[in-house]
Amino acid sequence: MIRRVLIIIFISFCSTIFSQNSNILYGFDEIPQTLLLNPGAETNYKFHAGIPLLSGVSLSYGISGFTLADLFVSKGDFSSKFDRVFNLLVPEDNIKVNVHIDILNAGYRYDDKTYLSFGFYEELDLIGYFPQDIATLLYKGNSVYLNRNFSFSQLSYKADILGVLHAGISRKINKRLNVGARAKIYSSSFNLYSNNNSGTITTTLGQNNIYKHYFTNLDVDVKTSGLVDEDDQFIEDVSRLYKKSFLNGNLGIGFDFGFTYHVRPDIEVTASILDLGFINYSKNIKNSFLNGTHATEGINFEYNPSSLLGYWAEFDAELTRNLPRGSNKESYLLWRPAKINAAVKYSFGEIRSKKCFTETYKKYYYNAIGFQLNTVMRPLKPQFSFTSFIEKTLSDKILVKATHTVDEYSFTNIGFGLTTRIGKVNVYGVVDNVLKLVDLSDANIFSLQFGVNLIID
Repeated sequence: MIRRVLIIIFISFCSTIFSQNSNILYGFDEIPQTLLLNPGAETNYKFHAGIPLLSGVSLSYGISGFTLADLFVSKGDFSSKFDRVFNLLVPEDNIKVNVHIDILNAGYRYDDKTYLSFGFYEELDLIGYFPQDIATLLYKGNSVYLNRNFSFSQLSYKADILGVLHAGISRKINKRLNVGARAKIYSSSFNLYSNNNSGTITTTLGQNNIYKHYFTNLDVDVKTSGLVDEDDQFIEDVSRLYKKSFLNGNLGIGFDFGFTYHVRPDIEVTASILDLGFINYSKNIKNSFLNGTHATEGINFEYNPSSLLGYWAEFDAELTRNLPRGSNKESYLLWRPAKINAAVKYSFGEIRSKKCFTETYKKYYYNAIGFQLNTVMRPLKPQFSFTSFIEKTLSDKILVKATHTVDEYSFTNIGFGLTTRIGKVNVYGVVDNVLKLVDLSDANIFSLQFGVNLIID
C-alpha cells in the first residue's frame, strides 16, 4: 500500500511543474520586462504599458535525475521503470516550480535621465528535493536495511503563492553608467516550508521482539500558511489563495538592485541582485513538529481480532509520550530566494542609429556576443547556470537572440528569443531547450515566455 501511495505522489508531483527561466530574457533591453531582472537596465523609450495578463507570462519545468520519458515512454512495465528511476535519484535531485504572470506592468520617463516603472505580478514558486533516506524507508521498508541510519536531514522543500506590488527607478548617471533599484511589497497567501531537519531512524535485531527501532535526536519541523482556514479545515478552493495574494495575505518587503556599465562603446557589463527581502507568515498558520530520542521494540503483541485497534493505540501512545509531536499556530519569517545575475556583452559589426526620447540618435551595433551567470539561493544549496549568447538585429523592428545554457538540469540547452515592433506594439517570445521540442517528455528543462506591450518612443 505504501508503495502505491508513494508512486501516486511521485507522479502527481512530476506532472504539475512549471519553472521560470530568465536566462534568455536577461539583457534583452528591447523588452520592458527585462527591468524586472535588472532594474539598472537601459531604457530608450518614453512610456510602456503591458497588456494586462499578457505582458509577461513565463511557464516551464525543471527536473534533475530523470525525465518523464523514463517513466512513461521507455520500454518495460511501469513498476520496473519506477524502481529504476527511484534507484538513480540522489538527495541533490530536485523538481523546481515557478509560474510568473504580470497582471500590470507599466513605466514612463520622468526626465532625460530617469525612467520609472511599476506593476503587480502573481508568482508560484516551489522547489522540492528528493529525501532519499526517508523515501527508501517508506518504499522498501527497514527489514533489508538493518543497522542503517535513515536521516531526516534530506527533507527539504519550499512552496509559495504570492502577489508582488513593485515600483522601480532606472537612472542614467553618465554616458557609461546606468543604475537602478526596485522596491517590492510581497503578499503571500500560501506557504509550505521544511528545512534544516535532523535526526535518524535505525532498526536492529531486537531481544523481546524481532526488531528494535532507534529514534535518535529527531528534530523535524514543517511550517505551513494558507493550508488550513480559520476553522482549521483544509482549504480546497484554490481560487481563495489567489484572491488573498493581493495585499490580503502574509506581508513582506524586498528590494532589487542593478546596473549597466559601458567599459567601451562596444563592451557592456551588467549585474543585478533580486529579492533581497522577507515575508512574515502570520495568517492561517499550522506548524507540525516532532523531536526527541527514543528506542522501542514495540508492544508485545498477542493476536486478538477484537483488539487490534487497541494495540496500535497503545503503540501510538508510547511514541507520543517519548517523542513529543504536535502542532502550533506560531508566526514565522522566511527570506525570499535571492537571485544574482551578471553578464558581459561584446557588440560588433555594422552600426545603426535609433531615434530616442530626447530627439537625438543613439548608435547600436547589429551584432553582439557574450555570456552571463545566474544564481538562485535555494534551501539546500545555490543553483547556478552559465549562459553564452549571440544577438542579431535583422531589421530596425526585429531583434533575435540565441543562447546555450549549462546547469544542473542540462548541458545542451539551446534557447531562442525574438522581439519585434509592429507600430507601437512590442511582441516578444522566448523558448528554451528547443532541441527537445519534438519530445518534451525527454527534456529535463523547458521554458516558454511571451508578452505584448505598448511602447511609445
